[in-house]
Amino acid sequence: MWLFIVSLAMVFATVAIAYVVVRLQLVSEGDWRPPDSPGVPRILILSTILLVGSSGTLWLASRAASRSAAPAAVGRWMLLTVMLVAGFLASQIAAWDQLVEANLSFNSSLYAWLFYILTGIHALHVLGGLGPLVLTTCHAFKGRYQGSPDRRRGLVYCGMYWHFLDVAWVLLYALLLWGMGG
Repeated sequence: MWLFIVSLAMVFATVAIAYVVVRLQLVSEGDWRPPDSPGVPRILILSTILLVGSSGTLWLASRAASRSAAPAAVGRWMLLTVMLVAGFLASQIAAWDQLVEANLSFNSSLYAWLFYILTGIHALHVLGGLGPLVLTTCHAFKGRYQGSPDRRRGLVYCGMYWHFLDVAWVLLYALLLWGMGG
């Protein structure tokens, strides 16, 4: 799992570095932000809260499992995690819709294209992890994570992935705030 997370970190780092390089180059040429283009959609604050919250509820599920809580308790924390992740994805779509309504579509400028690429790559990783998250939730309700630490491995791996995605999102969001700010 650590190798997988390191490889994902390299993907996100590469995209972030490319974003910084392109932004700095275009700002120096005076061609970065199209006139009247909006900044970062405010709904991304909600996205961030939802995703960080999902990491918290997943941690609570793991903690409940490690304390041998009833499977239903672990499952409820996991179900709440799934709901928060779904809310995150819905808020991402709403952010994209806001930008399209402001005439900043995917192909309108490099400024817009980079926003959609950064947020899209992250959203694809969230979507890719949604299946395992739902499966982990089903297993939690069935009591699969009760007992020895070896039995909680799936829950732990799922948590590692989501915590990584949270950190990656917070860093990408900070990068977007800087990059789209001026």
